[in-house]
Amino acid sequence: MANRLTWMRFGKKCGQSGRPDMISCLTIDASFVVKLIVPGPNQAIYEQLFADWADAGHQLYAPTLWAYEVTSALSKMARSGKLSQTFAQRSLTLAYKLDIQLMPPTPTLAESAFAWTIQLKRAASYDSFYLALAESLKCDLWTADRRLFNAASQPWVKFAGPDE
Repeated sequence: MANRLTWMRFGKKCGQSGRPDMISCLTIDASFVVKLIVPGPNQAIYEQLFADWADAGHQLYAPTLWAYEVTSALSKMARSGKLSQTFAQRSLTLAYKLDIQLMPPTPTLAESAFAWTIQLKRAASYDSFYLALAESLKCDLWTADRRLFNAASQPWVKFAGPDE
């Protein structure tokens, strides 16, 4: 866990990323962060990506609902016995130390999320807020949610996880 604390090296600079119209910021969703901080068979994938982003100076962003989703996922794992309550609480503390800038909803962001929700034919707009934020910041969205990745079908939506 001490290694993880060294990940908090993100700078505030913006430059060009892989896409010509993208700045050096990234949007990451709750599924990615949970896979990053909770031990699992593929955790090294997420740790390496996160370390690479830190080394590159990328700024990380998420909509404020990220906080609710991470908290909900960790509390569910504690209730189900997958994690001890103490470990889940420590993981939550760690999640907040990752220097992810939480962005509040705006009318423009909500309108974009609404459009994504309709386009993806989703019942809820949670994932759509991540898409809308990445789109508005002109940056890539990284997710560990294969369903979101497949549904969005955009070159700037990236899947982090094992190849199946």
